[in-house]
Amino acid sequence: MHFIFEKFQESPYQSLMLKSMAVDPNCVPLLQQLVGREGVALSPGSDARLGLDVVEGGRTALDNKTSLLNTPSPRSFSGPRSREFSPYGYGDTICTYDKSALKEAVFDDDVEQFRDFGPDHSDLVADLLKELSNHNERSEERKGALVELLKITREDSAAVWDEHFKTILLLLLETLCDKDHTIRALALRVLKEILRNQPARFRNYAELTIMKTLEAHKDSHKEVVRAAEEAASTLAGSIHPEQCIKVLCPIVQTADYPINLAAIKMQTKVIERITKDSLLQLLPDIIPGLLQGYDNTESSVRKASVFCLVAIYSVIGEELKPHLAQLTGSKMKLLNLYIKRAQTTNSNSSSSSDVSSHS
Repeated sequence: MHFIFEKFQESPYQSLMLKSMAVDPNCVPLLQQLVGREGVALSPGSDARLGLDVVEGGRTALDNKTSLLNTPSPRSFSGPRSREFSPYGYGDTICTYDKSALKEAVFDDDVEQFRDFGPDHSDLVADLLKELSNHNERSEERKGALVELLKITREDSAAVWDEHFKTILLLLLETLCDKDHTIRALALRVLKEILRNQPARFRNYAELTIMKTLEAHKDSHKEVVRAAEEAASTLAGSIHPEQCIKVLCPIVQTADYPINLAAIKMQTKVIERITKDSLLQLLPDIIPGLLQGYDNTESSVRKASVFCLVAIYSVIGEELKPHLAQLTGSKMKLLNLYIKRAQTTNSNSSSSSDVSSHS
């Protein structure tokens, strides 16, 4: 399998990157990544590729609690609110793991069943998840399901998110591999809304979400790339800054264009909301990738690297300079020019705000 991070083989982050950043036409097996942190142990009958226990019939399970999408054979589906359907299996051409893995996957959420959710809404959520499992099939129905899910993301119901967050995230990330680019773009928009309304729930899934969102920047369709940019921007404002930077640093250093560019831009947004003390501690991890980016053959990567250095300077000031000793005179001069320009812009903005407040 071809990976984005071929030259990342010796990195301490190798395992994480190779699992999450595959660019093979087939999706990376997300089940293990999404729920593997729960401590699933391999048994003698396990599928070593997925890290899942094999049970009767060759299927897999993660624990013995609530079944995720264990449904009967397919029937017709007339729309997102229909109760008269069950999902088709995953498309043969998209995901490399056994189709039965998703159907038999179970999670460890020990929550009560929709105490504040009416039966109609509960049924709707279940139907939407089932429809979204039809990868590369029933495109119009899945678009409708994503639109309905987009509406639900704006509702602050703890019960539905406690029950379904992991499942929804899994299906959305897998849908980023769909052959229909409009569905890929719509999945990113739904992901963005969930990030905006349920940011704390991504704490344990920050790495996976960031990597798959950045990978979407390679898409050949502009609509998908724009949606990925918006999702990345929302990610930068939703995930804890220190956690986000620790995920982004190795990507900035090792990924190819345009993923490295997207990672640098995202890192710049994160730096704008981090504290000075935290940033100073993270500088040894951040600076090497930015200096490397400053030498990149892509002008957009060089420019993004300079902007990120300027953002760092705006937080820590002259304490940045000792870390830039390897920059040539001309590059340092250009950086200083951008720093002064940013200071002037910020000064003018502050003056305008003062005038407005007194008018």
